[in-house]
Amino acid sequence: MNILYEDADLLVVDKPGNLVCHSASRPGQLSLAVWVREHGVATPRFLNRLDRETSGVIVVTKNERAAKILGKQMLRREIEKEYVAICWGRFAEERGVVDKPIGLTKDAVVYTKRVVDETGGKPCMTEFEVERRLKEFTVVRLKPRTGRAHQLRVHMAWLGHPIVGDKVYGPDERWYLEFIAKGVTEEMLRCLLMPRHALHATAVSARHPTTQERMRWEAPVAEDMKRFIEEHA
Repeated sequence: MNILYEDADLLVVDKPGNLVCHSASRPGQLSLAVWVREHGVATPRFLNRLDRETSGVIVVTKNERAAKILGKQMLRREIEKEYVAICWGRFAEERGVVDKPIGLTKDAVVYTKRVVDETGGKPCMTEFEVERRLKEFTVVRLKPRTGRAHQLRVHMAWLGHPIVGDKVYGPDERWYLEFIAKGVTEEMLRCLLMPRHALHATAVSARHPTTQERMRWEAPVAEDMKRFIEEHA
């Protein structure tokens, strides 16, 4: 695990892809929480959480005081997060905002799947900016202004540019069921192009719970995403 920053209050790490934050359903499974406890943080509290396949910056508070202070910053939307994603297709605009509510879908084979829901969904906003154009793909920087589950993946799919490797919001959600049953298969890779979705939390910014200094922690784009970008430039 790459440690980006550590002091008496905080531990900031660069989580690799395909590692869960918590593993309540499988106590013996390796998770970030297990690693953090082994690192010496008895009761880790995550300021931000990432999907298993999403790599990048995670901020862990080491004590209850720090957790409460940063939790209030989160409620006031003072925590800023940035992501980099590789999306299918070429974006028509250089930058923009997706302001579409999100809710659970009722007719998907994956019960946790979200969808843009104009009537019953919760408010949700994502800013995007093109970072690099590839032959058939676009590398975009994403700034979520709300914190809904699967927000970035849903909004990119709604735009018509799903994230490369996404088993739920990509070409066919049934790939997710096959992944659960068999793991990553050759046929899956031929369709999705990557064994995980190409989403990386590149930066988190917050005020330090003790010094009140504005801090920004960054993690370089994961190596598998770098390779994909260079191979498809």
